[in-house]
Amino acid sequence: MTKKILIRYGELTLKGENRKDFIKALKNNLLIYVEPSDINMEYDRAFLEYSDKNLNCLKYIFGINSYSIAYEVDNDLIMIEKVIFDLVKDDNTNIKTFSINSRRHLKTFKLNSNELNIYYGNYISKIKPNWRVNLKNPDLKICIEVRDKKTYVFTSSFIGLGGMPMNTSGQTLHLLSGGIDSPVAANLLQKRGLKVSFLNFITPPHTDKKTEYKINEIVKILTKYQGDSTLYQINYTKIMNYLSLIQNQKYKITLMRRSFYRIASIIAKQNNIMVLSNGESLAQVASQTLESICNISSVTNLQIFRPLLTNDKNETILISEKIGTYNISIIKACETCELFAPKNPVTKPKINVIENLEKSLIEMKDLECEAIQNMKIFNYKV
Repeated sequence: MTKKILIRYGELTLKGENRKDFIKALKNNLLIYVEPSDINMEYDRAFLEYSDKNLNCLKYIFGINSYSIAYEVDNDLIMIEKVIFDLVKDDNTNIKTFSINSRRHLKTFKLNSNELNIYYGNYISKIKPNWRVNLKNPDLKICIEVRDKKTYVFTSSFIGLGGMPMNTSGQTLHLLSGGIDSPVAANLLQKRGLKVSFLNFITPPHTDKKTEYKINEIVKILTKYQGDSTLYQINYTKIMNYLSLIQNQKYKITLMRRSFYRIASIIAKQNNIMVLSNGESLAQVASQTLESICNISSVTNLQIFRPLLTNDKNETILISEKIGTYNISIIKACETCELFAPKNPVTKPKINVIENLEKSLIEMKDLECEAIQNMKIFNYKV
């Protein structure tokens, strides 16, 4: 017998005639981490050669519902018996109940699923007469899958990330800060099959090296979920200083974020990216009230995805801890938005006030173009 990793697809099973395209995408994602010879993709399952490396990589691949370490044997009752014997032979006082859960994919196999359950249930009862069958909550659950070429026997499963395989839904340009929210939002977009590119604004010398370190480490972590990433980094110092001259300081963050979206829209269109995204949560801060969101986003004709819109902070923190960005996000650093936020920012900005203020900023377009021309581009790979 041979150890394999049996992978069960998630939403891919619902894709009908397009299923093969999603399975191909999942295979391409697996190939980022494993050798081609290690993979066997089937209609509803994938199989990997077992190794710690191959097992570990599945923690970062979307489109997988669950996976198990399984023993692969020939489609033969006696061979299956030998695997089951090895699984139950050792004395284990913690096990008092068991169940057999069989799935016969090969319809020509001599026993159907229910008959397999009875057959191997009786077999275990002979080896372990003190064990009792418990179908609802057994101490040991033995699963058997008889497939076209081989049979797979396993006792437990790991929960996968679910979602859709990376790059099956297109791309987004994601406004990334060093805080808690925006990395989590990026990961949720990855879960829906979006390839995420990142846009970050720094204002040296006001933003410190810790800020750049945080962004770098966050992108490294998020890259694990998609294989490779691009980070566009804009030096926003000149524009920020220019915005500081406006007469109505309450509108400074509103104008800054509109500027962010103008810059993001140009970069996205240059790279054939159809949507923008961010980590905004409704009513969390002044720039995320309904009025602020509407009047800030009106500057672009691109769709803006906000996967955290209805989250409260605790929900977002839990995801941040799970994906590994939380401890980086909470490092104290000088973030662009925090540095230049006025004491009393406007919470219900008026579009006519915004437009009048922007008319006075006659150098704004040239400064934004200059920032784009001088931006730095960083590429990441796992």
